[in-house]
Amino acid sequence: MFGGRFHCHLPGLYYLNLNLHTWNFKETYVHLMHNDRELVILYAQPSDRSIMQSQSIMAQLRDGDQVWVRLYKRERQNAVYSDSNDIYITFNGYLIKPGPD
Repeated sequence: MFGGRFHCHLPGLYYLNLNLHTWNFKETYVHLMHNDRELVILYAQPSDRSIMQSQSIMAQLRDGDQVWVRLYKRERQNAVYSDSNDIYITFNGYLIKPGPD
């Protein structure tokens, strides 16, 4: 069952990538999380047009670690674009080098 989080079962060095489509006139502020800690922030200022944003990082993961995406809520309106016809948000990771627990 998919619950929206990547659960690491093979420890090692991973390449993680997040792509998303921003929403017109909205701020976009997203954290790529490792367990309960922010790894990186993907940020876009409000604009009169939507754009594709991307953020990548290399991370050492251990057995049982979780990686997930969190939409950070602030005092401004914060949004990403999606619809039922196309995929505008992708999150993926690749094992680069297996490592010790």
